[in-house]
Amino acid sequence: MLVVVALIVIAVFLVLYFVGARFTLKEVSYLDESVDVEIIEPLPPPVAQPAVPTPPKSSVGPNGEVVRHPAWVKTPVPVFPVLAMRRGVEQGDVVLRCETLATGQFAACEALSETPPGAGFAEAAIAATRQARVRPYSIDGFETDSSVTFNVRFRPPPEP
Repeated sequence: MLVVVALIVIAVFLVLYFVGARFTLKEVSYLDESVDVEIIEPLPPPVAQPAVPTPPKSSVGPNGEVVRHPAWVKTPVPVFPVLAMRRGVEQGDVVLRCETLATGQFAACEALSETPPGAGFAEAAIAATRQARVRPYSIDGFETDSSVTFNVRFRPPPEP
């Protein structure tokens, strides 16, 4: 009987330890939702130029740690949607929220707004993030995942 009680006490302590550790990690998480919004103009595919890296923005966190915010390494180059061209839509704007991974890649992107709706701009903007890269969010040099929100502007490709 004493062994059963001891095993139950140990199991309760282990559960409390792991649940407490999970909550502690969430409380210490440095998810930065306040990343500056950047406007991205699509470039025509034949004359696409390499993106110029943006210098990383850094600040000091609440505990004195150096925090570096995400910065573009390779901006998304969206393709103007064919559906929008067929409908005669001349421009569009999409606000995206994406998770940025510690590797600099985007994941779990979602369109928060699309203007005009239903013209294919959201899908084109999300597809463009597959090739885009950022310098990831870091705390004291340790890169981590974060979330960013940014605008993608669509203008029609230049006439040949």
